[in-house]
Amino acid sequence: MKYLLLVLALIINSCVITNTPGFYNGYKKLSDHEKEQVIFLDDSSEIGDLNNRRQIVAINGRQLLTFAKGIDSLLIYTWGPDCSSESCILVAACQKYCNARNYKLAVVAEYYNMQAMNAQNVADLPVLIANHTYYNKYYAISLNKAFMKDLLKESDQ
Repeated sequence: MKYLLLVLALIINSCVITNTPGFYNGYKKLSDHEKEQVIFLDDSSEIGDLNNRRQIVAINGRQLLTFAKGIDSLLIYTWGPDCSSESCILVAACQKYCNARNYKLAVVAEYYNMQAMNAQNVADLPVLIANHTYYNKYYAISLNKAFMKDLLKESDQ
């Protein structure tokens, strides 16, 4: 009986899985206007052709890997829009750091939060995000894991 009460107490006090950004990527909760700000980069398009027009660009990991191979020094900042930790830094500060060292900066958001994304979309490149339609995933952890797997994959040649 003690163990049953302990298990029941753990279940009651544990996190409840909800349809919130951070757990899911948040795209389904965007308004139609917000969805218009998201550009889904097709496989034939290059990240290097992008300028920051304050849009969000959905890409796959292979596109970022291809871009990285053509850049001498690239810093990829995996950014959580709602991060409140002391280790989280503003995108503007990260861009300033990169500019001082002649690095290129690619900011990859972990999930959608358009208010934070619009406020922080100040890097030379637009804010990037894993393309959920390419990976067919909305669960943020599995989506970002698939994205990183593609990004870190070496060529089969």
